[in-house]
Amino acid sequence: MFSKIYKIFLTLSIALIIARVFYFQVVRGSYYREMSLNNYLRVLPLSGYRGNILDRYGRELAGNRLNFSIQVLPDRVKNRDEIFEIINSEFGINVEELEDIYRRKFKAPFAPLTLVSDVDFEKALFLKEKYRDISGLLISENIKRYYPNGIVASHLLGYLGEISENELRELKPYGYRYSSYIGKSGVEKEFEPYLKGSDGGMLVKVDNQGRIIEILNREEPKRGLDVYLTIDLDLQQKAEELLSPYTGCFLAMDVNTGEIITAVSSPNFDPNLFISSDNYKISKLLSSKEKPLLNRAIQGEYPLGSVFKLLVAVAALESGAISSGDRFFCPGHFKYGGRSYKCWNSSGHDWQDLRQAIAHSCNIYFYNTGLKTGIESISYYANIFGFGHKTGVELPYEKDGLLPSSDWKAKKIKEHWYPGDTINVSIGQGYLLVTPMQVLRFIVALANEGNLLKPKVCSSISGELTYKEEPEALPLLIRNIKFIKRAMRDTVNSPTGTGQIAKVAPAIAGKTGTAQTTTGKSHAWFAGFAPYDSPNIAFIAFVEHGGGGGYATARISKEFLKYYYKKSEL
Repeated sequence: MFSKIYKIFLTLSIALIIARVFYFQVVRGSYYREMSLNNYLRVLPLSGYRGNILDRYGRELAGNRLNFSIQVLPDRVKNRDEIFEIINSEFGINVEELEDIYRRKFKAPFAPLTLVSDVDFEKALFLKEKYRDISGLLISENIKRYYPNGIVASHLLGYLGEISENELRELKPYGYRYSSYIGKSGVEKEFEPYLKGSDGGMLVKVDNQGRIIEILNREEPKRGLDVYLTIDLDLQQKAEELLSPYTGCFLAMDVNTGEIITAVSSPNFDPNLFISSDNYKISKLLSSKEKPLLNRAIQGEYPLGSVFKLLVAVAALESGAISSGDRFFCPGHFKYGGRSYKCWNSSGHDWQDLRQAIAHSCNIYFYNTGLKTGIESISYYANIFGFGHKTGVELPYEKDGLLPSSDWKAKKIKEHWYPGDTINVSIGQGYLLVTPMQVLRFIVALANEGNLLKPKVCSSISGELTYKEEPEALPLLIRNIKFIKRAMRDTVNSPTGTGQIAKVAPAIAGKTGTAQTTTGKSHAWFAGFAPYDSPNIAFIAFVEHGGGGGYATARISKEFLKYYYKKSEL
């Protein structure tokens, strides 16, 4: 009896199993096959937070904030046009622009693609609920780079951009991926290995809409290291305010350490734009004739004008070509080789010695001095002060400038060097090209009486002090440098000095420069150090097509130094 019941039970059980299998595989087979295909594992990357960038006192220059964005999973999208229409209705972005964004940002079918950034928190929650059934549409949250001061120090900080294919090929072993943002310029680029955090990720199960239905595993991302800069945010903001009406730059450096206290290039830009979805504004910025992305402090190459007379004076004294008491007569013009070369003062300066010639910026004096000194000595001393070479400042894309010599002209232009070439170089014209950072370094070496310093923009990384390079002691006679410093004091404090507009207490030393250009007004320079008796900082103001250096740049320098002195007292 028991055996019969057992056989009946076993037969029914097998029948039920067969029926169940038939139901799943035949009756509902297509449904479960779709579920099998559309429910699968996906790895979602979590970007590592970038380290902060801070000023010398720990004030935030670049940080991070929570950001909501509209993304799509390309391989889950069933109706792309529907998604574009939704975004158009919610954000007013036209469909053509969305198609362009999709085309440019598409990397791979499985890589999330961001269509809209900076979505308001409340709107993000609203959209997440409203469009929860749209296949492939995601409302994501992530950490985004943020520059709280907008345009302030933009060239120094730089900006971020999506990683290019070439960059990804090179950097993929270091944790970069399709959607990574990477430093493209400034400190963001130079210190990228330190600022970049370590990415994390989530192993998730998603449904056929691409929605997360279960988090299986999560590895938290790690934050990058903080980079402390040498600049003072207060001084930076003041310099930017003073320079804002002009195209040019303003720099200030500690004469004892080489630390850059202020670094302004104008016009500037808002680095927040490059991590937004505003492609129109980015395109406008990139194509602007004003070149707002050019860091004129290290990438601009300009004739120096009369500030170079200080270098010619050093070369003349050090080589013994003249003594400080040698005098030349200035009638307002200088004839040589059948040509007439002018002084900026058409009525002339009468008899001048070297100290007077520097204070009055007499061209005639330096035509004579340059010819006596010779281009080889001028090039030699310009070279040891760093002209014609990158300064080594911790920023990318620095230019070399151009330091001419007879050998250079023979190799590059295939011509002999003529006395007329020396005459032009003697007042900072001709083939000579410099960057403002090179000029600042030169002025610093005068202020500290012979120590050539490497400009420094980073003081520490997450509390660890960065390497400090020892200054290079230049082979110069201190008495010659002291003499030139006195002449620079006269330039500002003498009633006939060309830089008297910059006069301020405590007294400073300076030198004006007016550099002729092939088009438009002359460039304006003013460089110096303060205070004269015990220098702390050296500075340089430069305005493209600003006219005489004794006007716009001297005024900018004066207002900056007044603020600097006041802040120092506080």
